[in-house]
Amino acid sequence: MSNRRRVRVGLKVIHRHRIGRHTLRRVSELVFLQDEPKAVLAWIDMAGDRVPVYLDLDPRRLRAPRGVKGIFYYDGVTTDPRFVELDDAPPAATRRP
Repeated sequence: MSNRRRVRVGLKVIHRHRIGRHTLRRVSELVFLQDEPKAVLAWIDMAGDRVPVYLDLDPRRLRAPRGVKGIFYYDGVTTDPRFVELDDAPPAATRRP
């Protein structure tokens, strides 16, 4: 478990990322699971196990610049699933003064 605390340098993806109404440029870790590209947004701790929060990326929109190793660009906008409003969620409770 102690080896997980070391810094790991791997592939990176630069993408436009939307959180709510705001869009920003973000650098995320890029991993491939079963040859499918994923952008790792964060790591969360679930009962002592580190679990990634990741997004599926369209492989047709992923490109690697010439002469640069380990960096990819994503020609699309990603959305953080942790901040997406649910359509079937009950309305927010109103506060009464």
